[in-house]
Amino acid sequence: MIWFYAEDIVAWLELDPNRAYVPVADLAARLELATPKEERRVRAHGLLSTGARRLEVETDEGDSLVRLCLRVELVPLWLMTVEPGEVADAAARARLELFQREAASALWQAFRPQGFDSGDIIVAPRQQQDHAEQAYVGAMAVAAMARQQLLIERQLNAPHDDDTGPGADPWAARASTADDPAAARVAQTVRKVARTLGERTRRNEYWGALSGLFRNFGISSYRRMPANRLYEALEWLERWYGDMMGEPEPPPDI
Repeated sequence: MIWFYAEDIVAWLELDPNRAYVPVADLAARLELATPKEERRVRAHGLLSTGARRLEVETDEGDSLVRLCLRVELVPLWLMTVEPGEVADAAARARLELFQREAASALWQAFRPQGFDSGDIIVAPRQQQDHAEQAYVGAMAVAAMARQQLLIERQLNAPHDDDTGPGADPWAARASTADDPAAARVAQTVRKVARTLGERTRRNEYWGALSGLFRNFGISSYRRMPANRLYEALEWLERWYGDMMGEPEPPPDI
């Protein structure tokens, strides 16, 4: 059984929200781990080491010591590197194990390709999900698509050597050469719909476009989208855009 802790392991570490860095020694002490070992673990890790700095830290006694500190947003990643068996305190170990299970679930929901079942160690199979599980899967799907959307937009909006001029739109030239042209095409159409509608409503309409893709077509990721699902989604988005622009619907294919 998977338990729920109102005070999960991240809250239990008692991080200071006003500090961008936290001493590794404080993290280790909270879990009763050896500080030298944890500092070596941080320095040896490719990503953790990029967010580690030696900073002057004031102790409870009022002294100042230089300690290895970790950027606070990397604390969850550090927790994933800790072996639960090394944590002696039973309550802390249970919280760490639950966190790692939840993190694995959240990563799968965020990065799974289109077409894979959403079931994992926390969520029941699709046919057995209750309302809370369905709400979680839907929210994670929209969050995953929003993340993919912003990364694609950031990539295609970046300055590039082949830009034709300051007023050039990089999307048309680069979407077809992106590592996943289908995903870039969906992102391009979502952006067109969301921005056009947003100009009229004065609201952020990305949520409506992305949640519509999930509700109507079960799309939870731009990755590896089947051709038929891609066509349906693009047709729906283009029809929505046409309605906004006052364009008549095209005649049906015969």
